Amino acid sequence: MQNSFHIDDLRIDVPDKASRESEFLRGLSGSYRDIVASVLSIVGDRTDADDVVQEICAILWQRFEEFQPGTNFRKWACAYAFKMAKSYVRKRRRRRGFGLSDDALVKVARLQNAGSELFELRREILDQCLAKMSVRDRRFLMECYGRRFTLARYAEVENIPVSTVYTRLSRLRQQILECVRRGLTRDSEM
Repeated sequence: MQNSFHIDDLRIDVPDKASRESEFLRGLSGSYRDIVASVLSIVGDRTDADDVVQEICAILWQRFEEFQPGTNFRKWACAYAFKMAKSYVRKRRRRRGFGLSDDALVKVARLQNAGSELFELRREILDQCLAKMSVRDRRFLMECYGRRFTLARYAEVENIPVSTVYTRLSRLRQQILECVRRGLTRDSEM
């Protein structure tokens, strides 16, 4: 729900507190694994990373007003995570007298971000490939991977040989693999 203010002919919608909170929580839950991975790649120690992530979540909430709706929450949150994790490592380096340089930390973060972006791209292409499949094939895949049944039980319920199920599944996997490869190749050419 939003509150509206009218100034002459200008209407300004101001989201109420509950919708902003839910927007923040949706963004955080969708990005949490990437935030943790980003921090862990820089901090290196799981316990220290957990502490840093807790602090990051509190700061992200405090600074949520700076987030522009419609932009990429994950990138915004990971940028803060990188800064805070880097700051944590600097402090630890000063205390201990050793640790990765800022340049090395930037390189590690770039590698981690590139991996996340590649994973996200592959997921998007996979979704596109699945959308191109027939409803029958998609349903078959969902039945097989949803694991409501074992493949043997699925074959029994559908009254088909188990070998047919494995053959069809193998053929569909190969089609999906080729579709994703073509999608990645096409995307890299752009």
